[in-house]
Amino acid sequence: MQRRQYLAACSAIGASALAGCGGGADQASTTETSLPPDTVQVDLVDYAFRPGTDETLVVDPGTTVHFVWKTGGHDIVPRDVPADSDWTGEEEITGQGYTYDYTFTVPGKYHYVCTPHESLGMVGDIYVKDEATSSEQSSSASNGTAGSAASDSA
Repeated sequence: MQRRQYLAACSAIGASALAGCGGGADQASTTETSLPPDTVQVDLVDYAFRPGTDETLVVDPGTTVHFVWKTGGHDIVPRDVPADSDWTGEEEITGQGYTYDYTFTVPGKYHYVCTPHESLGMVGDIYVKDEATSSEQSSSASNGTAGSAASDSA
């Protein structure tokens, strides 16, 4: 009888501990931060850049991308950037909670990877629109005829 009581007590303690851990994770994942104008966020989570891995992130020139390490053990290494770009990424492998900002000014496609997780598919793409595309879209949007020029050229 003592063994059963002991096992029941251990189970209750373990369940309580796990319930406490889960609650904190849910709160962290629903916390939103307000970003400055002309800033977008890319999360590094598990084995993906979100957005970036499953869909290309399309931005206007002068947009700052705020990279946030939601899980640890990642870096950002550019593999292909426009010729005039000076983007070198963040080559240090860092932990959860780390952030890195870069303002993309040179139009074109940027392809980047997380080197520890590249073989697992952690690759991303950012497309910086050229000034003509950005101006056309602004004009179309103000006329109520915004098209899919950005997705067609990405």
